[in-house]
Amino acid sequence: MTDDHTPQPAPGAEVLPAFLCPACGYVCTTTWEARPAHAARAIFSARGKILVTLARMMPLRTVCIHPDGTSRDGGADTADITGTVPPRLVTPEEAEEMLAEGTPRADILAPKAIEDALLLALAGPIAENLHGSVRPQDYPQEFAYAYDRLLDLPDTSLLVAHDNDLRLTAIQDLIIDLLNAADEDLSIALLEVLEQRHVLTPADLQALMEAHAPGDEEDEDAC
Repeated sequence: MTDDHTPQPAPGAEVLPAFLCPACGYVCTTTWEARPAHAARAIFSARGKILVTLARMMPLRTVCIHPDGTSRDGGADTADITGTVPPRLVTPEEAEEMLAEGTPRADILAPKAIEDALLLALAGPIAENLHGSVRPQDYPQEFAYAYDRLLDLPDTSLLVAHDNDLRLTAIQDLIIDLLNAADEDLSIALLEVLEQRHVLTPADLQALMEAHAPGDEEDEDAC
């Protein structure tokens, strides 16, 4: 997502990047010092993805946000991916074909991983909207990706039952429930750290989780 208020270069003009992300190599012509209007939305978007990642117990990945309002997860592994939309996943049919040919691939994902990717695609926009539902016309890339992931899912997935609703209302409600159920202290801490650092590694996320574990708070109260 790009800030509408960020000055755009003239056609044909040579543009030198003002910002280089140390995590994924993303470049843009806006800096954090300029504080573009949409930069804060990237912080909320990234926090939303992290909270859904934790709620679904997905593997932790490096998360980075950029001053032009974009964000990525996966660090250097996403260097060739633009914007906030995750990369395309292998469909179950393609997976079966590869396995039949004797060429197993690490990127062949189980149904839960496809569900996770779908939920993450919409978690960012919903988090940007302060845990409110969003419209496909406002986030066409994210919804297009979510529709594709629904097609990849087997009929046994509970998410498939909602594929006739273009707004994916039930799926959005599920994401909102996951966001609202998150630990409040951890949620606030993630917002503060993303604002300060702009990059969180799996080790950073693990440390934040441990620092805000419920057991730690109970021990402090006991003292």
